[in-house]
Amino acid sequence: MVFLTEDKLVAVRDPFGFRPLVMGRRSNGAVVFASETCALDLIEATYEREVYPGEVLVVDKDGIQSLCLMPHPEPKSCIFEHIYFALPNSVVFGRSVYESRHAFGEILATEAPVDCDVVIAVPDSGVVAALGYAAKAGVAFQQGLIRSHYVGRTFIEPSQKIRDFGVKLKLSPVRAVLEGKRVVVVDDSIVRGTTSSKIVRLIKEAGAKEVHMRIASPPIIGSCYYGVDTPSSEELISNRMNVEEIREFIGSDSLAFLPFDSLTKLLGSDSPNYCYACFSGKYPVEPDEVKVKRVGDFVDDGLYGSMESIDGGWVQAPRNKKVVPQ
Repeated sequence: MVFLTEDKLVAVRDPFGFRPLVMGRRSNGAVVFASETCALDLIEATYEREVYPGEVLVVDKDGIQSLCLMPHPEPKSCIFEHIYFALPNSVVFGRSVYESRHAFGEILATEAPVDCDVVIAVPDSGVVAALGYAAKAGVAFQQGLIRSHYVGRTFIEPSQKIRDFGVKLKLSPVRAVLEGKRVVVVDDSIVRGTTSSKIVRLIKEAGAKEVHMRIASPPIIGSCYYGVDTPSSEELISNRMNVEEIREFIGSDSLAFLPFDSLTKLLGSDSPNYCYACFSGKYPVEPDEVKVKRVGDFVDDGLYGSMESIDGGWVQAPRNKKVVPQ
């Protein structure tokens, strides 16, 4: 969160570090904040560092003051930033988003190979993973689906009718790429499954011989309560069906997800610092029962627990000096 007063710019990051927040500086000395490093590039600012989990940075004419608010010993950064939310030209939580997604695709090609003629992506968030899959599989990557950039993200739309119509407006198949081909389609995730089923149908209607879905994330079985308006657990298809049942529902010839163990192995020593609640159902902070999402709910995130339940407190630091939460 970033806000202004009459004479101060204040940046705050949650104590678990669920969401990214970075600080940069322009050539004239102006301090800037953004959720992604690519935003700094746009304004010719130099990246300096992340805002630490639980930290408050106060910027005024006298410099930068760092306050350590509720430090937590183990960050829980949202892994979905690397799978879907962030742009591939950003560095998020100290890792290149592009390199993460490319590696996800490589893992899929290694662990879920299939004979195919062409690899395509569900644009835009599936593109880099598809490039990784194609490179590892030794198969050509082509642009088999064209995306209209005038349509927003479909999985967060409140109405199923709007989501269905959005898919038709958003994606158009390229028959010259797909007709008569065995096609691997790489997407970032499957949420409700309705978008995937329509994509498979679009590709088959364009003449594809086979359609093999490869998903660059593990199955999503839990809602997010940390800043993302995901559906209720009842609406998440992987919470109700196994992989084969999902394959039948979406109509693909095969379906494979990124294995959870392979994801954590890729992250290496950083793995414990990520939140996987949407994949595991294990929440770093338990949601309040009255805030648990139900079908059709669109409510603000509610987290259970008092301020006192988190170790730490306010620590004032000298201006222009960094404070690292212990």
